[in-house]
Amino acid sequence: MNASTLILRAKSALEKDVKYKSPGKAPPIEATSWPNSPIATDCSGFLAWCLRMSRKIDHPFYNRINGGWFETTAVHADGRASVGYCSQINKPRPGAMLVYPDYLGSDNRMHDGHMGLVVEVNGGSGIDGVTGIVHCSVGNDRNGSAIQETGPGIWKAKANSIIVWWDGIIED
Repeated sequence: MNASTLILRAKSALEKDVKYKSPGKAPPIEATSWPNSPIATDCSGFLAWCLRMSRKIDHPFYNRINGGWFETTAVHADGRASVGYCSQINKPRPGAMLVYPDYLGSDNRMHDGHMGLVVEVNGGSGIDGVTGIVHCSVGNDRNGSAIQETGPGIWKAKANSIIVWWDGIIED
């Protein structure tokens, strides 16, 4: 799949009444666009659908990290290690993903990580180079649909956020 197709798939979910649920469901991966039917999903389920892949991954690295699931902590670890399906990059480009892993909050509770698809950049490096990202979140759900295009503020607030490129995506 090329980056343009990936972005079109992600943007097809904008302005749909999508609810947030973790873990959630996604439309069939062969669907060309996000349907109008009520589907509740989470950030990694949304991106797995955009990538046309199952959330269950049969790869030794993912199996070791979390039993073989496409989710934030595993994708973050994969990007840092570059042994699975993605590589960490410094200069964002449309089609890349921003991700941070699950973390221990100041309340001493574990919190879910988050990931989203980069759809617009300004030519800069690091997360500051991202100007638009489509993602599914609880915060978005509180303000309308769970899937929205926003700026990268969520990722800027987490010091361990990284940019990754899914190696099967062809840059246009």
